[in-house]
Amino acid sequence: MEKDTMYWLFTTAPQAVAALVGIIFTGMFFMAESIDNRVRADQSLTEIAEAAKTALYKSMRAVAVLAAITILYDLFLVAFVSELADKDCCWTEWLIIIFAALNISIIYLALLYVFQAVSPNYFDKIAANLSRKYKTGEVDSQEFINHFIAFERAVRNIPFIQQMNDQYASIPVIIRMLVSHEIIDRDEAGQMFEINKIRNLIVHGEPIEKVDRKIDETLQEITNKVIEATQRRQ
Repeated sequence: MEKDTMYWLFTTAPQAVAALVGIIFTGMFFMAESIDNRVRADQSLTEIAEAAKTALYKSMRAVAVLAAITILYDLFLVAFVSELADKDCCWTEWLIIIFAALNISIIYLALLYVFQAVSPNYFDKIAANLSRKYKTGEVDSQEFINHFIAFERAVRNIPFIQQMNDQYASIPVIIRMLVSHEIIDRDEAGQMFEINKIRNLIVHGEPIEKVDRKIDETLQEITNKVIEATQRRQ
């Protein structure tokens, strides 16, 4: 391969990779914003949305790392293009093979993540992955939902919760309020966040037929604790 051809190839490739990655990152940031908009419209999607954004950012990180390695390698080849053009250089063929493999890989990986992220089933797949850890249990999911409804009724009877605007009175916000008013502790708050995640997955149609009995008992204990705290404050 001629020196001028190599120089053009090794300088054009990193520019193309950088442009492609920039466009993809812009699209992914718009996608993250659309996920936030869905959460604003439906707070019960919070856990699924957080998992979706985490998966999105992991994909972006993988693309960014591979893109950086590819661009640095391309620039390394530019610096030694004269030596590579020397027909006596025994490493030229292998270095060009690595060059081709890296540049093709970053394009493939970037497009793969984009197609996965823009898939109409992207949210459903994320929810399905989240629900896998809750496939076994002893308590019927409908019974669990009834106990969660009892928790919601209990917390919404608390005076300082009633004073909140309904727009801001989501379950995660209420849980934090319960901690700040010392009705539940931080460990119980963590358990309630996990319980709320299970509830949201069930509500959004994930096939969770049974819930772990310990989780359901924890929900009832916290509900009773909220009711007792409310009665003491009246």
